[in-house]
Amino acid sequence: MKQNILKTIVSLSVFLLTLSSYAKTVRYELTIAQQKVNITGKEVDWAITVNGGIPAPTLEFTEGDDAEITVINKLDKEEASVHWHGILLPPEEDGVAYLNTPPIFAGKSRTFKFKIRQHGTYWYHSHTMLQEQKGVFGAFIIHPKKETIKADKEAVVVISDWSDENADQIMKNLRKDGDYYLYKKNSIRSIFGAAKAGGLKTYYSNELSRMGGMDLSDVGYDAFLINGKKDSQLLMAHPGETVRLRIINAGASSYFYVSLGDVPMTVVSADGIDIEPIYAKELLMGMAETYDVLFTVPEHKNYELRATAQDVTGYASAWIGMGEKVPAPSKVVPDLYAPMNHGDHGAHAGHGSHTGHSAAQATEVDHSAHGDSHSEHNHGAHHGHSMPAVEKPKDVVETLTVDKLKAKESTVLPKNAKVTELKLVLGGDMERYVWHINGKAIHEDKNIMVKEGDVVRFTFVNETMMHHPMHLHGHFFRVINENGDKSPLKHTVDVEPMGARTIEFYANEPGQWMLHCHNLYHMKSGMARVIKYESFKPSPEMAHWEHHDPHGHDHWYQTGSLQAATNVIEGKYKLMQTWNEFEVRAESRKDEDWHGEGDFFYRRWKDNYLNFVLGAAAVDDDYRGVVGVGYLLPLLVETNLLVDHKGKLRVDLEKRFQWISTVYSDIEYRWRQDEELDSELGVSLMYAKSWKWAAGIRYTGKSFGVGLQYQF
Repeated sequence: MKQNILKTIVSLSVFLLTLSSYAKTVRYELTIAQQKVNITGKEVDWAITVNGGIPAPTLEFTEGDDAEITVINKLDKEEASVHWHGILLPPEEDGVAYLNTPPIFAGKSRTFKFKIRQHGTYWYHSHTMLQEQKGVFGAFIIHPKKETIKADKEAVVVISDWSDENADQIMKNLRKDGDYYLYKKNSIRSIFGAAKAGGLKTYYSNELSRMGGMDLSDVGYDAFLINGKKDSQLLMAHPGETVRLRIINAGASSYFYVSLGDVPMTVVSADGIDIEPIYAKELLMGMAETYDVLFTVPEHKNYELRATAQDVTGYASAWIGMGEKVPAPSKVVPDLYAPMNHGDHGAHAGHGSHTGHSAAQATEVDHSAHGDSHSEHNHGAHHGHSMPAVEKPKDVVETLTVDKLKAKESTVLPKNAKVTELKLVLGGDMERYVWHINGKAIHEDKNIMVKEGDVVRFTFVNETMMHHPMHLHGHFFRVINENGDKSPLKHTVDVEPMGARTIEFYANEPGQWMLHCHNLYHMKSGMARVIKYESFKPSPEMAHWEHHDPHGHDHWYQTGSLQAATNVIEGKYKLMQTWNEFEVRAESRKDEDWHGEGDFFYRRWKDNYLNFVLGAAAVDDDYRGVVGVGYLLPLLVETNLLVDHKGKLRVDLEKRFQWISTVYSDIEYRWRQDEELDSELGVSLMYAKSWKWAAGIRYTGKSFGVGLQYQF
């Protein structure tokens, strides 16, 4: 009898061990749809929600699970996609439509299936057009098999930026003029503003170098949100309780300073990977980065978690605790005329490496994900009111940068592997709003080929005045820093204005993977590449879809202006791609009588400064073909040097003087060698409270007039 019982126990144990060797399948269903939302008090009808909410539902897994996520597209006509950011998976499940995953057309669905190979804080978002800005983003949380960081409670913190303006229109506005939103943000640099701030030297130094000064953000947003709200109670917590915050910057184009009440935070993880704990007063988070921090509630008070946009045009608040409120420190508005100092702007997070891949118990779990995007867990029953799982470091970092982060173990890549090095220059033209890598947008130079088994080392060199958070799909890379063998691992890293950053990764994930700036508008303007393994061959289905890849398209944008004054009427129109531009100008001015003239030019830009011109010009009844060059001189003087078909020269000079934030002068001079045609001078003094409208005085060299200007 005892032997039979023993055999039964042994058999049951073997069965349970066998059963436990299978991972559980965790299923979610996500429905993407367009609907009306009201976040700021203004209702918009173009927002895109996931399961009815913004942000999308938080998805939760345990390391070793099998994920099955069905994405249903209920948009009327628009295709959709979802990319699982920072997740290691087969390339066909990465979610970038046309590159490695088929697009999800309207009325269709796709089920993504992949093994969960890691743990940590990640997120997901659309990789189609500008859907991410419209609301398609959410948290992706993976719990370890065995908890490595103890806390009594935890909460997901999804930070985002919001505009009441359709993202499609934002893109069009930026292509009209990269400075389109400066009026809205009250951040126009001016001569008298620089003089008042003692920054004339910096102002003119920037103009001499043909730059307008450092730009912290392109878009003028209407709100900044935490879990879809401008201000909310994140969770209740008692003194002595330790809270783990999983913080995700899901902003489309905003860096955020993140601070907590008046106390430092213990940073324990970055981009999903545990790091050596570090104490920091604030984080500067680039788009797509994540941090996990621990916070032990010191008193019976309510502490503010504040996410402030880097340009300090607004912030979002979430509160932790209860009782009297303890606000986070306010950020000082940036000095528009301060000289460049990389240390003031910070870089971002870092990592250790993923370990442990044992199987989970065999179970099937179905989740119905609804609109509640914020995940809160109370682990008090397991851990009690425990203190932080790590000791507080003695040193406190003011603003955390990637250079201060240290992996928990060595991240050194295989020393016997061949090293392939490549310099990637991050460039762009803020005025025309084009962004590129090594002087070419992705539609011109798509692939960077790599060999499986190599160590690939990229050095990013940022030649612009903006931060660029560079993200590599399908991999983690080492960010080379002062910690040597324990340099942190990341999937997204900040490259500071006029700075450089070196990363390296082991090429052991065959496929083709996006590498791009995670500023959504920079990526859509061309700052991207595809890392393609030489050994990788896409499936026949994906080979078909690649021929329709929108990354190969160079879209057209347009802008123009109309000016009507008592002595001059002028219209301008431009049709633009990255390097191609068609320009039409028609003018009628009154000297003694009314005279007409106009130009029709095709410009081919060679770089940010030089372009070649071919076209026609007319003055009254005199029509001439012209050819020449355009060039942007130091001090931001725009020039044309043209020769017509009669061999006569023409020189155009144009310069804007921004006197104060609302008053500027445009000075134009057009010299013609032909004595039959008059040279021309135009000087304006205009008052403008927005980019579109201005009113003022226009002088033509012979007469004064007053009038209006409208830009579109």
